[in-house]
Amino acid sequence: MVLAVFAMRVLEAMFFLGLAGSAVVVLISFFEDGKELFGKD
Repeated sequence: MVLAVFAMRVLEAMFFLGLAGSAVVVLISFFEDGKELFGKD
């Protein structure tokens, strides 16, 4: 049972790290697209 709780905590941490990484990628893409759209031509 202790092993199952530990595995759940590890998976939970991995999930939130992946979520944070995805948010960073979305923000970087947003700024890159903004520079492309509104940058000087």
